[in-house]
Amino acid sequence: MLFRKLIELLFRMKSIPKIKILLVLLLMISVAIGADDAGNWIGSFSSEDYEDFLEPVEKEKIYYYWQMEKLKRAVAPRYIRYIDSSLTLETGKLLNRGILFTFEGIENEEVSVCGNFSLWRCIPLKKNDHGVFYIVFDPESRDTIREELKILEYKFRVDGLFTHDPSNPDSVEDGDGSLISRLIAISTGPDKLVTTRILEDSPYEELEYRTVEFRIYAPDAEMVTLVGDFNHWDPEEDILKKEKEVFTLIKKMKPGNYLYNFVQDGKIILDTFNQNTRLREDTGEISSYLIVPERSYALERK
Repeated sequence: MLFRKLIELLFRMKSIPKIKILLVLLLMISVAIGADDAGNWIGSFSSEDYEDFLEPVEKEKIYYYWQMEKLKRAVAPRYIRYIDSSLTLETGKLLNRGILFTFEGIENEEVSVCGNFSLWRCIPLKKNDHGVFYIVFDPESRDTIREELKILEYKFRVDGLFTHDPSNPDSVEDGDGSLISRLIAISTGPDKLVTTRILEDSPYEELEYRTVEFRIYAPDAEMVTLVGDFNHWDPEEDILKKEKEVFTLIKKMKPGNYLYNFVQDGKIILDTFNQNTRLREDTGEISSYLIVPERSYALERK
């Protein structure tokens, strides 16, 4: 009776594709059958099993979220793909991805993870019946800083005291006489808030130029070009390259003030997240405004 009502409910939710509904039902049945045998493992099948239904994913294990309750020991932090039926019913998304943090502390009351990915705000872990604390942290959540980090640094706060992750062999001194744990970051997707920026200059660069990277998030665009007073507003001179839904172009520019726009599939648009704009005197249209500063120090050639 319960499954019949669930099926009727799911099929009334038009926003969720039917194939995902069927997959969720199959997963729930498998959960009910296999829950008693899941005490010592947290992975059962490969993401290759889903390649006909979902977007291509790396060949890595997929986990059920409920299996975290069966963990009997802590493991080193890792990126995982996991299935959480409660999230699937809310969002229609079958696969999720995050970083699994765990800590063994059967005698401890509270454990949190604090790191540079959350501006060192501590995020509480959940404790299972075996005394293992766990959390799957979403790197793209609102709790994550916007800046892309290459190395994630973190500590656990255990009953109010900070300590490194004993399950993670990658730890370094933090300068205060204790250790800090580290994890190499894996890019999880494009930053939707990207905008134009000035890059650090190499000692080999010409001293009178700066390196500027023009960027815009445009997942549905076929082509994006750059126009501005530095290229006579020619839409065919500077063509951006698309990578992971973000279009980019690196350009050498002399210090100064510039007006520019992007041309997305023939339509002139502003640089979405550049808050500086000005009116063009010749056309009266609004353009994005860029200041390329002088170098703050002299670079020596090697």
